Amino acid sequence: MPLFTIILGVLWLSASWLSAQQLVAPTDPLTPREQQQKFHLPPGFEIQLVASEPDVNKPMNLKFDARGRLWVSHSREYPFPAKSDDEARDAITIFSELDANGRAQKVQRFAEHLNIPIGILPLDDANCLAWSIPNIYHLRDANGDGVADEKAIAYGPFGVIDTHGNQNGFTRWLDGWVYANHGFNNHSQVKLGGEGEVVLEMQSGNTYRFRADGSRIEQVAWGQVNPFGLCFDPLGNLFTADCHSRPVTMVLREGYYQSFGKPHDGLGYAPETTTIDHGGTGIAGVVYYDADQFPPPFRDVLFVGNVITNRIHCDRLTWTGSSPRVDRVEDFLTCDDPWFRPVDIQLGPDGALYVLDFYNKIIGHYEVPLTHPERDRERGRVWRIVYRGERETAQLTAMPDLRAANAQTLVDLLGHVNLTVRLLATNALVDRFPQQAAALATVAASDSTNAARRAHALWVLFRTQSLTEVLARKLAGDSDRL
Repeated sequence: MPLFTIILGVLWLSASWLSAQQLVAPTDPLTPREQQQKFHLPPGFEIQLVASEPDVNKPMNLKFDARGRLWVSHSREYPFPAKSDDEARDAITIFSELDANGRAQKVQRFAEHLNIPIGILPLDDANCLAWSIPNIYHLRDANGDGVADEKAIAYGPFGVIDTHGNQNGFTRWLDGWVYANHGFNNHSQVKLGGEGEVVLEMQSGNTYRFRADGSRIEQVAWGQVNPFGLCFDPLGNLFTADCHSRPVTMVLREGYYQSFGKPHDGLGYAPETTTIDHGGTGIAGVVYYDADQFPPPFRDVLFVGNVITNRIHCDRLTWTGSSPRVDRVEDFLTCDDPWFRPVDIQLGPDGALYVLDFYNKIIGHYEVPLTHPERDRERGRVWRIVYRGERETAQLTAMPDLRAANAQTLVDLLGHVNLTVRLLATNALVDRFPQQAAALATVAASDSTNAARRAHALWVLFRTQSLTEVLARKLAGDSDRL
């Protein structure tokens, strides 16, 4: 059967299922304060407004930097790219200095004139990797005024036939690589710096990784339809969210996944994590909760965004050996405002969940005409979910300023209870103190009191080419699975 016919069939089935839902919200937009009253969470949880329009329009992706600041990519152009960068109205904004109610007191526009930016990754105060049609760019603030004034192609060009299937989920893991998703319907022939020979070719849904310095890009897994959202658990298992294959998938290296009739490699498709569709064709954003701000029933679970049904799901993993399954889905957050569209979810260094709300009358990309006159381009919200319990206010962990931390402080943070902090500390240690890191990590790798510190220290030693066979053999018998 031709691929186009398969796609039409799936879209027809999606439209049939959605006939019971309203393709265009029948309500008018609410103010952030009005919308805040429409959320429903389990007892003891509270949702707080971090930022809203006009400071952010149609947020896409979110990442934290080493100071605990929120970097958000957002777009007024979507779904049609601007004709030129000069005309483009999209941007990256940094939000920081949150008050007790979660509201950002400082708003800094880092980059402007971007074209439907999605994937974003701050490297330090002055450097950021960001997707903007048609490349992944290295943006740099050269004069220290907080605004990017240099823009260089790191990787590209990527296919841009479908602007909702672009590069997203940039996540730098313990190995130093940046992991990302390649979206639906686009055919990309990627070059280093945008020049020379093609080093990676991808068609439609794929997962890949690249070096932050622009030196290498490579495939991780093949398939899925339109993965949007990516996260790791503490063991290094990689999870993605996808609209049309499976809402949640644990992606195995070099595995093949179903994608509108595309073949596997002859060994069969990699195992599925779930067969439950989560009740919608617009799944966006996934995060593994590894911190202690939430109570135990909501730790070591996946939170998954659903832009169609205006909710965030809680997926509890059941493990058989090394294979996870999601056999039931429960709602963590629902919203009576049908404009709520959670497109990205991240674990904050304070232990809270941060949610990007694309806030729109239209639920998706294909379900209604792209030119629909009621598509909103101005509104967008950033929310913070905290656990308050029976207290008047939530108890949150302050994010240490890793930019000012010395090498020993960073080593100490390798054992932090929050995975986001551990990960930021690991990368900061290798980036800023490559010489000291090896000696300090050798000591940390023998810390019998903290398995996370031992595990992260091993990665530091590996990345600094300091991991000895003697130490590796010693820790191979470690009793903790980390």
